Amino acid sequence: MKRMISTILTYASLLIAVISALPSTLQPRQSWTRGYWSHDLSDFGCKPVILIWAKATVEPGNMGTSVGPLLSDGLKSVFGPANVATQGVDYWGFIETNFYPGGAPPWGIYDMQLLLSAAATCPGSKIVAAGYSQGAALTHRAIERLPDEVKGRIVAVVTFGDTQTLQDGGRIKNFDTNRTLIICNQGDVVCTGTLWVFPVHFDYLKWVPTATYFLAAKLLEDAAVAPWPNGSFVFPNVSLPAISPAIPPAPQPSDAVPLSLPPLPTASEMPTAFPRNLGAVEDLLAEMPTVGS
Repeated sequence: MKRMISTILTYASLLIAVISALPSTLQPRQSWTRGYWSHDLSDFGCKPVILIWAKATVEPGNMGTSVGPLLSDGLKSVFGPANVATQGVDYWGFIETNFYPGGAPPWGIYDMQLLLSAAATCPGSKIVAAGYSQGAALTHRAIERLPDEVKGRIVAVVTFGDTQTLQDGGRIKNFDTNRTLIICNQGDVVCTGTLWVFPVHFDYLKWVPTATYFLAAKLLEDAAVAPWPNGSFVFPNVSLPAISPAIPPAPQPSDAVPLSLPPLPTASEMPTAFPRNLGAVEDLLAEMPTVGS
């Protein structure tokens, strides 16, 4: 077990190169995250690692086109695609929905809570969650309101360009700060409570290896205490290139923002009603297959 943990942590330090060195053939029930969508949990059921992802504002599908797919494939590169189920949150993330109380729309919060609760019914799985921009706010609001038994199953959380960093004191409320990584670029003022968006807010791809390493390390720490059930984890057979430079630490909110900030925009245009986009998610708990089905 110790040897496996050491080997996988070495893999995590090579993520940038590994993501480009994907195997050409996948076994049934395996998949890399291609395109804007991922429904691994609802399509394939429980896997040893479950990632619940919340996309940024106006990104397509439920994964978006930037951080989400790369973070998913980063975890799949470390643990093997057969061992990771990535599920994006199906929500309408409009510009206006950033002005809802808490920075996220109620229907998106509901969807993410439902997915996390569904994942928590998988007895041998370890859950991680992540979100970008408005999806980071969604992650805050969804996790802070979960029952303790569900929150206790979440091993780690990462947010990028987090619009709720200042409001929530640099943490996710009611969740362990040791299992939380909030990544904010220097000069990204959305991390200071404003909704002014500058080009630096779209520059988070470079932190995907750091986020993946953080999630992988927390997963392996948890596995050292509570190992995956025998036979449920299929060790990946991946050829890796030579050692690359060390992954830098992510910038933290306290030193990643300027001292002088523009004013917070008003919410006079905040919508008073919202559509519902629950779709098939409401049936997920009843229909989700289990391992071996």
